[in-house]
Amino acid sequence: MASKHTTILADSIALINDLLADLLPDAFNFRAITLAVDLEGINLCRHGKISIIQIMSSVSEVVWLVDVTTLGSQAFDHVGPYGRTLRMILEDTGIKKVFYDVRNDADALYNLYGVNLTGVYDLQLLELAVRHSLRRHTKFLNGLGKSITSYLTPPTEWEPIKQAGLRLFQPDFGGSYSVFEDRPLDPRIVAYCAQDVTLLFELEETLRRSFGRFGSNWEDRIVAGSARRVSLAEGAYEGSGRHRALAPVL
Repeated sequence: MASKHTTILADSIALINDLLADLLPDAFNFRAITLAVDLEGINLCRHGKISIIQIMSSVSEVVWLVDVTTLGSQAFDHVGPYGRTLRMILEDTGIKKVFYDVRNDADALYNLYGVNLTGVYDLQLLELAVRHSLRRHTKFLNGLGKSITSYLTPPTEWEPIKQAGLRLFQPDFGGSYSVFEDRPLDPRIVAYCAQDVTLLFELEETLRRSFGRFGSNWEDRIVAGSARRVSLAEGAYEGSGRHRALAPVL
């Protein structure tokens, strides 16, 4: 699987204008576009910081890294040439956004910047539904890395890029999450941030082809489960702990 994407760090208003035009080109029906989204930061939840939002449109080859550390609320509220803001896009119910485990991302967006995500489709729940449909073990959730290696054949550079990133920010490897706040961004962090979001579209497509014959109404259950996860941001929420690995009822 060849990697064809271009990565752009949107750290200025001019580049936010370019991002807004690229995500939803006027030549396309917005409702036919899907966005792949991920976030990085320090203690990513209501108690931490959002450093970077990775976002890619299904009709583009560009992975945008939105520099929230540099731009702050302007990243969400700057009005682009066509009258749109990133906040409007993230809150639009008619624009599908795929995440892999939206819980902490939604909590951070809602509580730190007042962004109320809608139109979310959580691929972690899709993967869980696939295992249910195949009558496989479903007590625990799978992380993104496990799903990528279980269902896809990632590019040869995927694992080295992942490990290089982990060594920079994971305390267990001697790193620090503060690297997501450092400017200029380390090129290894740029590569780490960009690579997983480029695989979310293919992961969704592959998972959809993997369904077994057990169970029914999986699509409605995944959509409802995704919305429930987003709504957790509005109440008491604990963004870490072993409980997060337990699979919910779909």
